[in-house]
Amino acid sequence: MTATKMSRLAVFIGTWNTSGEVLETETSPAGAMSATDSYRWLAGQHFIVHDADARFGTQPVRSMEVIGYDRATGKHVARSYDDQGVSEVFDVALRGKKWSIWGAKVRFNGRFNADNTQLMGLWEMKGKRAGWQPWIRLTLARA
Repeated sequence: MTATKMSRLAVFIGTWNTSGEVLETETSPAGAMSATDSYRWLAGQHFIVHDADARFGTQPVRSMEVIGYDRATGKHVARSYDDQGVSEVFDVALRGKKWSIWGAKVRFNGRFNADNTQLMGLWEMKGKRAGWQPWIRLTLARA
């Protein structure tokens, strides 16, 4: 692959087993979550397709995300769609080992381990009363 603005995100390509602790927020109870996350290049390697098959407790949640580089803004972006009809747009950035996702209602900050076989981090949710609240502590482990 020719080096592009997307090259640095190749670290995601493959399948990951995800586990997490869902923390109580003003709108949701505490619990556990698990998922299988698969990342693959779209033909041409200008975009990454991310499929997630998750369970929050016993409730399944499936989503698809497309990650790319927006030349107009000079940023990496992700567009996410789920089986509940929710669609979101995020700015994303990989700086060294640090992976960040910023959205209007949720954000994530995590870090890859030394050999890029684990990504650990924290999702936060923007509350109506309390501002940003810790939401999900999770670990992705390369399958």
